[in-house]
Amino acid sequence: MKKLLILLSAAVLALGFAACEQLPKLATITIQLKADGAAFAQADVPVTVLSTSGTKFESKTDVTGEASFLLPMGTYSASVTYKTASGGVSVTYNGSNSNVVAAVNGTTSYTIDLNRVENQQIIIKELYFGGCTNPSTSKGYTDDAYVILYNNSELEADASEIVFSFVAPYNGNGTNKYYTDGKLKYESDTWIPAYGAIWWFQSPVKIPAYSQIVVAIFGAIDHTATVSTSVNLADASYYWMSNSGIAAYTAKKYAAADVIPAANYLTTVPISQGTAWTMSNSSPGFYIGRMASADAKSLSENVDAFDTTLGTTKPFYVAKFPKANVVDAVEVWSTANVAKSQVRFSADINTGYVGITNNKGYTVYRNVDKEATEALAENAGKLVYDYAGGTADVDGGSTDPSGIDAEASIAAGAHIIYSESNDSSKDFHQRKVATLKK
Repeated sequence: MKKLLILLSAAVLALGFAACEQLPKLATITIQLKADGAAFAQADVPVTVLSTSGTKFESKTDVTGEASFLLPMGTYSASVTYKTASGGVSVTYNGSNSNVVAAVNGTTSYTIDLNRVENQQIIIKELYFGGCTNPSTSKGYTDDAYVILYNNSELEADASEIVFSFVAPYNGNGTNKYYTDGKLKYESDTWIPAYGAIWWFQSPVKIPAYSQIVVAIFGAIDHTATVSTSVNLADASYYWMSNSGIAAYTAKKYAAADVIPAANYLTTVPISQGTAWTMSNSSPGFYIGRMASADAKSLSENVDAFDTTLGTTKPFYVAKFPKANVVDAVEVWSTANVAKSQVRFSADINTGYVGITNNKGYTVYRNVDKEATEALAENAGKLVYDYAGGTADVDGGSTDPSGIDAEASIAAGAHIIYSESNDSSKDFHQRKVATLKK
């Protein structure tokens, strides 16, 4: 009997040790928010920590601007988006730290430097670039890309000096030569890459309050005539990034429908002089800026001022676009290559990313600012809820957390105010159907 008790005790101890070994080791991490070099002493600011596997942890700051986390050992990224109001202007503070490590006896205190952002009138509402599948050939079709600019305010907006470009590399999962010691070369500089080309309007462009314009990126034609699952970009009110007059673009020439006036054509001077206007159909880093056409042309032609990090020959030239001129940006990663992808915008321009799967007809669409939209008195009885247009039901998909169906609400006469946090993961989602298809 005594021997049996000893054996039972040993078994219980063994199970106890085994259970202890299975428990994850935890470490306490604190994150201090800073702005302009000083502590951002604001309580209840939400801080999000994300593991490499996608597990999310959330906490709020105390009165000193510090948030605490108890985390399993591992590497994390931390981000903050905080909105407030100052002098009648909506202000967003955002920032990130992609190198937070939870380790026993390791560093326990980290900081996030916050950037102050005032809301812009003109924003990227939608970016459709992943294409669809041609039911006749079962092949992907991506000549139907477009971008929608939206006036996110109650006043008319002048878009005449809005310009368009991309950061490098073209794909989020491509080799990024701008990283040194885990940091972007231009993170603390005054510029970001303008890769491929900068496009600008050739005539005045005005966008009424809470309205939009459509800019065809490749062919400004009715694509549904040949690919039924595509979109119709033949509309007299649309604009077009015309490559027909660009001598360097010999690989593929696109066309515009006769209904689109020549005054609605954009133009460019190739920077990284390839034989075609190139855009990723899986994971672009797309942005818009504000710059006079003469200045955009000069910036695109000033070879002596180009950045040559990618290479010293023409196909690899990159113009240095001033950060102060950036209006809006969206970082997109392929859902199939998230683990291989890296952010291409510095934190003062954009944090986070939105995932997308191409050739499905999916599109990147802006999330609604629920509080601001519901606060508009003219929206009473016009907002449509229970939004079902997202892709949260598919692998890597996402949806608008506001629950407001923006397009249905607009059709009902509502005015929509979209999210502007300069964090693509919070501002955008993957929508099932391009809005031009309804």
